[in-house]
Order: sequence, then C-alpha cells, then structure tokens
Amino acid sequence: MTPGNKGLAVVLAEDIYENLELHYPRLRLEEAGYRVEIVAPKKGATYGSKEGYPAVSTADFSEIDPAQVKILVVPGGFAPDKLRRYPECNEFVAKAWSAGAIVGSICHAGWVPISARIVKGVRLTSVPAIRDDLENAGATWVDEPCVVDGRFISAQVPKDLPAMMKAILEAADKQ
Repeated sequence: MTPGNKGLAVVLAEDIYENLELHYPRLRLEEAGYRVEIVAPKKGATYGSKEGYPAVSTADFSEIDPAQVKILVVPGGFAPDKLRRYPECNEFVAKAWSAGAIVGSICHAGWVPISARIVKGVRLTSVPAIRDDLENAGATWVDEPCVVDGRFISAQVPKDLPAMMKAILEAADKQ
C-alpha cells in the first residue's frame, strides 16, 4: 500500500496535548494508509505534550485545504483550550466539517468543535468536565466511552482510543 493513498487525515496540535490522544490516532491513520498532517498554529514548530513528548507540526492552518481533509482528529489534554483561541483553527475545523470530513474528538477536545460551531444537534461524549460547555453549545452529551453520530466520533479518555479509531476508520471506509 502506498502511504497516503486513502486520502488526507489531519491531527491538530498545540502545547499541553494529551500524548496518547495525538500520537495513537496519528499512527493508526498512517498504518491505515492515510497521509497524515500534524496541523498547528505554526508549521515546523515543536509542541509538547502534558508529559513532555514532542510533536512537530507539518503544516499550519492556511497550508491545508479543508475540503481535502477526509479525517480530522482533535486530541485532548489542554491543547484544545489553546487551539480554540485561533480563529483560523475554528474556521479550518468548520470548513473541513462542512466539506464532509469525519471529525474525531476525545477528552477535552470538544472545546474546538464548540468554537467551530459544529456541535449543535450532535450526540457526543467527552470528559465530564466539559459536559456543560457541550450542552450549552447545543450538543447532546452522553456518558459512554465512544459515541458515533454520523461523521462525528467522540470518546472520553485514552483507554477509549481503540474504539474511537476503529469507528473513525470504519466511517471513512464507508465514504
């Protein structure tokens, strides 16, 4: 299989991301044959996880056409609180969603789709700490490890990553 022949997948990055929630999806997507871009506010910058593990961005928000994104994953930790402060991130996520991308979020990652204004009417999950934020944005929050609502796939904590990534890849195979 030629790397990247299944399409473009994006994993967002900013400082204080949850290590497993960025790297596990990145590796699973690469293994499944996607071209994976680590997209962040600045291309070529090194972003540190909560545990100090680095991720180097391969592109900034302006360098990727959101209409070309098949899968977009927002990792958790506290990176989503930083990412949602960038209007270009929120616009990128909203445009990728509007163009038909599958969006995956885990842990605190729901903050980014809230700011991108794409959660209204969506059934999803997260860590309980942001339940009120999601509900106030119009989402229906459920206390389940992994929730699939069409193209929006969400999970609660790192142990739920296998189920989340399985659901994302199954949804992508149906597109």
